[in-house]
Amino acid sequence: MTETRKPGRPRSAEADRAILRTTVELLATEGLRGLSIERVAERAGVGKTTIYRRWSTKRALAEAALQALFTEMKSVADVPETGSVRGDLVEAAAVRMRAVSGTQFLLPRLALESESDAAFHRLVNKILVEPTRAPIIEVLRRGVERGELRSDLDLELACDLFVGPFLYRLLVSRGNLTEVARMVAPALDHFLRAAAPEPR
Repeated sequence: MTETRKPGRPRSAEADRAILRTTVELLATEGLRGLSIERVAERAGVGKTTIYRRWSTKRALAEAALQALFTEMKSVADVPETGSVRGDLVEAAAVRMRAVSGTQFLLPRLALESESDAAFHRLVNKILVEPTRAPIIEVLRRGVERGELRSDLDLELACDLFVGPFLYRLLVSRGNLTEVARMVAPALDHFLRAAAPEPR
């Protein structure tokens, strides 16, 4: 029996990747409000109809792009255990900066835009916030178990205190990842001194 071929062109995985990556880049610079199918098509080098065949609205396209980013970030979320909290956190910072290179303004921009949209806020939190926090909290938990960090350490709060300075520096330096990278070692030293167990 001869298989009936479905109408329409087959989807191109390469085109999908180009469209979704371009969408993430534009979300980082323009936000959801400034995103347009026309600009995505132009920058991705595809026709508008190619995008509309896949996603009927820019909201659907944005959500698909963020889901793709989530999958990519999950693939680098695990932090290798180097044997020390300091080594683990240095590696975690390096992994995260590589992951956000080119899209470092994505989280603050979308966080502001999603304030009035509960569903979009949950999506942004799931995709951009949770993958960043989970490996840091795991590193801190291992540090407590090894006795490198104080036993009463509030892991959630400690994660905020560790990540916060880097997000602040990212904003005030206008996304300069080199400047952020330079502060990793000194900021980490201050953090670890504050979180160290009290002398017996």
